[in-house]
Amino acid sequence: MHVKIDENSSFIYLEDIELMFAAQSILQDEPVHDLCSQIYGQDSIAAQKRKYHFLHEVFKTLEPNFVHGMLEPLLTYPLADFTLDEYRRHLQQMEPAEFIQLFFSLTDTGTADIANAINNDKALEALYFDRPYLCNSYLGFQSLLRQSQRYIEEYFSLAEELRTEAFAEMFKAAGPDVTELLDNIKAGLKDMPYLEFSQQLMGKTFRNRGPYASFTFSPSLFLPYRAIRLFGRDQILFVSIRPKTLRDEEMLQQLKAIADSTRFKIISLLGENSPLRGLDIAEALSLAPSTVSHHMEQLKQAGLITEEQVKNSKYYSLSKNNIQALISRLSETLGK
Repeated sequence: MHVKIDENSSFIYLEDIELMFAAQSILQDEPVHDLCSQIYGQDSIAAQKRKYHFLHEVFKTLEPNFVHGMLEPLLTYPLADFTLDEYRRHLQQMEPAEFIQLFFSLTDTGTADIANAINNDKALEALYFDRPYLCNSYLGFQSLLRQSQRYIEEYFSLAEELRTEAFAEMFKAAGPDVTELLDNIKAGLKDMPYLEFSQQLMGKTFRNRGPYASFTFSPSLFLPYRAIRLFGRDQILFVSIRPKTLRDEEMLQQLKAIADSTRFKIISLLGENSPLRGLDIAEALSLAPSTVSHHMEQLKQAGLITEEQVKNSKYYSLSKNNIQALISRLSETLGK
């Protein structure tokens, strides 16, 4: 499905992009849903991880903000014509340095420097230690840079193997939810500017605010997040259409997180002014940066905040959708 909403925005829902998200979910060990386990079974998933061990092992060394690197080149790809085969071919035809630049969004590093790192050990070490927020393993970083063709090939082979009848049925069954989101987006864009509506849909305040030439909205059933935003010249916003249910253990983890007085102060501060860097929070609350980092990790694991990497800095915002879900669940539980 591809719908042009207006001159500057469009809506897409494509089976082949969903296959990429299913592959992402498997590689990330299904962090927010078990749809792949339901369709393929744990034994099949374990066998796929063994078969594509290079992909899986390198993927595990990526820092959390860069596990979706295979999605970044979508910003320069014609989404209306997207297929797995064509996108794979598009990436494999790139120079390795260009692919790595897009994968990690290294806008401040030239392809010549990346190409030098691919071919020279000292340059590779310099790039790795200068960008510690990209990858948590030198060997993983080295493998990705120097064997990017293998990484691409295994990634798309995994995604293609997920194309089954059961997958197609689940994709098709999501049709009514897709139509509902399309109607909501059309209505929302009549009342709000593109960026403000995107923030509302994603439930966070953006640090990077464009301006963007175009806005693409895409629903997803298999997305291993509630939402993810890609941005450069344009913006692409993928939004989950899974039901927003809060399990008991998730609610208890969130309540435990905000029961700490320092974390509650951080939540309050972000509610008044966000996004903020960890250093901004440390200064405002007279805390050591290491203390703030610990608390931010706890809040992030509980799903109460979002994190946006900008070069060496991380910017934090409230996850407004998750906080609203917690409030609603508490209201339902205590109101019984």
